[in-house]
Amino acid sequence: MTARRILLAAVLVVVLVTATGLLVLISLPKPHPATPLETAAAAGSAAGVKDALAAGALPDVPDRYGYTPLVWAAREGRVDAVTLLLQAGADANRRDRSFNGWTPLLHAVHKDQLGVVQALLAAGAQVDRASPNGLTPLMLAAGQGNADIVEALLKAGANPRATAAGPGSVLSQAVLGGNRRVVADLVRAAPGLHLGDGWRDRAIGVYARLRSGWRLIGRLDAERQRIR
Repeated sequence: MTARRILLAAVLVVVLVTATGLLVLISLPKPHPATPLETAAAAGSAAGVKDALAAGALPDVPDRYGYTPLVWAAREGRVDAVTLLLQAGADANRRDRSFNGWTPLLHAVHKDQLGVVQALLAAGAQVDRASPNGLTPLMLAAGQGNADIVEALLKAGANPRATAAGPGSVLSQAVLGGNRRVVADLVRAAPGLHLGDGWRDRAIGVYARLRSGWRLIGRLDAERQRIR
């Protein structure tokens, strides 16, 4: 009984921490593009991007939010603008200067921009380059339950076994995300993948069971049996 109470308390802590983080994000001023190059990149205007670059705008200069034009193009899903900025010398692996410290690839994953994810990977973006707290693009995609992006990242060589003190593991994020296809794809990519025995992983397992019964956790065992 004591162990069950500890696990339930751990689940509550995870939920409270997540809720607190969301409240902090909501309270912050919403970033928006300001310079002509950022505005054109966010709007997907190839002509505007070319004009701004021709006028001397630099593709990697961060704005007051810490975002570069490439970040704006990535967040808005503007593949043509992303391509132009990369051709002009924008760094596909540069972390932003905001509190997250995300790469353009992380921003594209966060906004579910599959086309930009593919364009950045094709241009040489490091598939496992993480934020300062250890969050990888695959962790983020798994946590958001975006199976198409998870598939693209795995094909590009993303590490399904990646772990970090802050976000945890790729699999724990996938379980939280609740997409069974994502869980299945991860287990196929790394057959021995499993939730750990630490309090965090056990709490995530309890949370998943409370939210969706045993189906998601059961998928782990089912996929392991199928690929043997």
